[in-house]
Amino acid sequence: MNTTKFHQLVEQTWQQIEEKIDDDGLSVDTEIQGAVCTLTFDDDSQIIINKQEAMLELWLASKLGGFHFKFIDNEWKTAEGRSFWQHLEEAFARHGETISF
Repeated sequence: MNTTKFHQLVEQTWQQIEEKIDDDGLSVDTEIQGAVCTLTFDDDSQIIINKQEAMLELWLASKLGGFHFKFIDNEWKTAEGRSFWQHLEEAFARHGETISF
């Protein structure tokens, strides 16, 4: 994958997240600055999703810890094969919100 495609995929992912939060009416603020997407919850806790261009990875940090994802078989997955979306749903739950992607 080239860097242009990588950035497109990450931005599509961020857009999906923003749209789902809006559609579900969740009280979560989304801010994208450069290579970082920050999701801030009512209690000021955060989920951070950032681009790691050098590695062509998407990183997720939350109360559950940090995880790295590569785009494999048309999906962001950990080295163990777990989906980005599974991790994100679990992270939202840990931050007190229910969401399903």
